[in-house]
Amino acid sequence: MMTTRPACARDEPTSELCYREVPAAPERLPALRNALSEWAGRAGLDAEQVEKLILASYEALANVVAHAYPDGGGVLDLQARLLRDPARVEVTVTDYGRWRPEAQRRRDLGGRGLILLRSLAEHAEVLTGGAGTTVRMSWTPPSPS
Repeated sequence: MMTTRPACARDEPTSELCYREVPAAPERLPALRNALSEWAGRAGLDAEQVEKLILASYEALANVVAHAYPDGGGVLDLQARLLRDPARVEVTVTDYGRWRPEAQRRRDLGGRGLILLRSLAEHAEVLTGGAGTTVRMSWTPPSPS
């Protein structure tokens, strides 16, 4: 069970989901995925978009666990927001670790996570710096009929 509580102000239950300083550990990811799945189902996306959001977000979360803190002990933030103008659902995953040198990353297994999440999101960006990495993804809800 998740012990970290959402730490963001919310205007309404579907407007925002936010978890701060969650330990970046594999056993924490299923609870985050479940909370995000429940939230996304209420955010106005269609079923296919919800599946893409969950898969892309889980990939971003798994990347934090696998790559941001090689010595362990780090935290991550997860935020999902329903934005109104223009209408879109945005998911942000942030870590406070460091990117590893390019030569070390090439030796690792995998290496397709960012390609996958970029193919699943309508828009995706990865921002890196000395303070960590932020992955921001977004999807546009279908227009009401």
